[in-house]
Amino acid sequence: MTLPRPVGLLDPATHTWLTRHALPGALLHEVEPLSGGFTNDMTLLTVRRPDAAGSERYVLRHHRPCGSRFPRNTCAVEIAVLGRAAARAVPVTAVVAADPQGHATGRPTLLYRFVEGVLLSQVLADGLASSEVRSLGRAVGAVLAQIGRVRLPRPGVFGDSSLVPAPDGAAPLGDLPGFVDHCLATTASGGPLSGTDSAVMRALARRGPRALAAVAGERSLVHGDFNPKNVLVHRCAGQWAVAAVLDWELAFSGSQLFDVGNMLRFAREYPRTFTTGFVDGFRDGNGRLPADWLRLSRTLDLFALADILTAPPDPAYFARARAVLRRSAD
Repeated sequence: MTLPRPVGLLDPATHTWLTRHALPGALLHEVEPLSGGFTNDMTLLTVRRPDAAGSERYVLRHHRPCGSRFPRNTCAVEIAVLGRAAARAVPVTAVVAADPQGHATGRPTLLYRFVEGVLLSQVLADGLASSEVRSLGRAVGAVLAQIGRVRLPRPGVFGDSSLVPAPDGAAPLGDLPGFVDHCLATTASGGPLSGTDSAVMRALARRGPRALAAVAGERSLVHGDFNPKNVLVHRCAGQWAVAAVLDWELAFSGSQLFDVGNMLRFAREYPRTFTTGFVDGFRDGNGRLPADWLRLSRTLDLFALADILTAPPDPAYFARARAVLRRSAD
């Protein structure tokens, strides 16, 4: 039997905010840390209410300061993005309460309703029959197409909860060679990236202007970090379905090829039928894939890859990302 741990992982200010404002009258029964967040502290809360049977679960997310080269959406922007996505039937988590400025808890905080499911990364690692993997890929591709049905006024990053990018809001996603140079210039000395790797990255970045010109003017909602660790799946009526797309901190307006490249960054690690199903599901959902979509998506993913390689979250992830970089140069 798991013993309740109601306060041990929560600071007093957050505990007070939860029990008095976010979930008034609720009793925190269990508090457990959640792994997987590189830039935020995630906590699973099990809550009981005096006037109700059973329990409810929520996810608490505390934002940590982050030195990412990408603009990160504020809590208010993320709430607006989730609302816009949900209106287009995109499966997302529901925000229950927020402390956007951290006035009550000390740092920006969101409280979500917990969604049952398994991370796509875990399902792919566990292994499935070929037919199931293809079905899983189709479900994920179809949801990405749904995300693209959210249209914004123009391309760019979001400045506020209106989700209207500023006229110059494309930066830093409008200059790939410049972005790569910035990443390399700001990487920590003695980091794991070799001089050869840096040269390869710069060479690949020179494809950037052509790729960006090919998608100029596109203004679909882009998740910005659409990969297996941010997609929660489950089985529904015997079929795989997406339960929720998580973590919209990097969302912006632009081309969905950014998200295609992100999902397929480590495609060699997945069964081939997953990639086939993903592409089919995306196309069937009216997702736009031009003739040279694979090259374009890989080039656009260099924005994320450059950030990862020059500020890796851990050695294992760095090794995987460097392998992708070296294959791209072949």
